[in-house]
Amino acid sequence: MEVILVRVTKNGSTTPVPLKQARTLVGRLDDCQIRVPAAGISRKHCEFIVDETSIVINDLGSSNGTYVNQERITSQPLCAGDLVSFGGLVFLVSVNGEPGDIDAEMMYEDGIPEEETLPAAAPVQAPAASASVSVEKMVAANDINDDSSMMDFEFDFDDDDDQPPL
Repeated sequence: MEVILVRVTKNGSTTPVPLKQARTLVGRLDDCQIRVPAAGISRKHCEFIVDETSIVINDLGSSNGTYVNQERITSQPLCAGDLVSFGGLVFLVSVNGEPGDIDAEMMYEDGIPEEETLPAAAPVQAPAASASVSVEKMVAANDINDDSSMMDFEFDFDDDDDQPPL
């Protein structure tokens, strides 16, 4: 089974993130296969478990929660077309190429949890101006002949368009 998380954004762009391992960890730590260094993401936020017949997402006790189709979850089986969100990011679950057509702007809007369901965020210290990087830039890291899905998402903290609410 080929499983790809397709990051969708408010401005309509998409970025594929293949899940090539049986267990893919998402969080801020360096040892996470999908690394998102953002304030709304816990060090070990959630995990995707993929086998030949199923996909399951488990929240790992994150502070700000993991959402599937705008509902906060602790553990949830996933299907093609489900929208997964955490830390202000939205991903469409693609299984074996389905769904085929993606309207990224609409998917982003449909995937963001309603404002009243979001937990209050802890105060965040603003980063230094030199820490500013592009929101859309992703860097593959540590791909050492293991077909891993190691991804880094980097953010421009001066651009409020795609930032999670604080």
